[in-house]
Amino acid sequence: MTRPLENRATKEGDSVNLTCINGCDGDHLSSAFTWFKNGKPTNEGPVLYLSNMSSTDSGNYSCSLKTHTGTASRVINIHVEYGPKNTSVSVRPSMEVEAGTNITLICSSHANPPVEDYTWFKINESHVLDVGHQPVLFSADGGQYFCSATNKHESQNSSVVTIKIKDGRALFNRAVLIILLTVAVLLTVITVGAVTRLKKTRPRAQETNCEEDIEFQDAVYVNWPVADKNQSEGRSCCEGATTELVYATVSFHFKQKQNTEPQTDHDDDDGDVIYSTVCR
Repeated sequence: MTRPLENRATKEGDSVNLTCINGCDGDHLSSAFTWFKNGKPTNEGPVLYLSNMSSTDSGNYSCSLKTHTGTASRVINIHVEYGPKNTSVSVRPSMEVEAGTNITLICSSHANPPVEDYTWFKINESHVLDVGHQPVLFSADGGQYFCSATNKHESQNSSVVTIKIKDGRALFNRAVLIILLTVAVLLTVITVGAVTRLKKTRPRAQETNCEEDIEFQDAVYVNWPVADKNQSEGRSCCEGATTELVYATVSFHFKQKQNTEPQTDHDDDDGDVIYSTVCR
């Protein structure tokens, strides 16, 4: 009959020797052993040496005589213990949230035996504050956080996560800016549309085929009598006065209406002479 011997308790990094002993007489059979891990052959010989053990070395070990498969030993369970590994923080809903949003931080780690204590820390300027002792932390404040997982062997810290709180004023200013830009675009479109419609509906300027301003300049002759200084005031201002001929040019402006009817023959007059007598 065979039985394995375990040297000592196992922990990650330790080394263990497992020895298989044959209870039957005859030393010539002492070297004919087979080792099994979880029911599968893994090594041969009376001693199984496990050095620098890790979690992958955990399992059920047994041995038997190589020539007598029915002489298997009892099963020895190797349970390799280790401190927390892969400690990390996850954040829900995200690491950048709006003000007033509830934030959930979850600390997770692998350890054997399981983690006994979770501790949350918040970095406040140059200080590190202890803010909780549970796997899950609820917070509504931004900042830098990390957690520490501990079992009976050791502790391990997670990396630092940064929670950002969006500035409500910045969001408000952005919304106002978007609204103002939208209104400006709408006003521009409306103005352009109104001007376009006005140009389409405004009547064209009437052609000047009905009335025309025609300017004629006629020579006007004015008889300007000059009275003698010695004349009495009682006499007529025109009697016995010396007449002085004064030439002047007078412009007449009038509108002539064009007529599409056939014109009749008229005597052509080069102009009218206006006679006027003025006394001074």
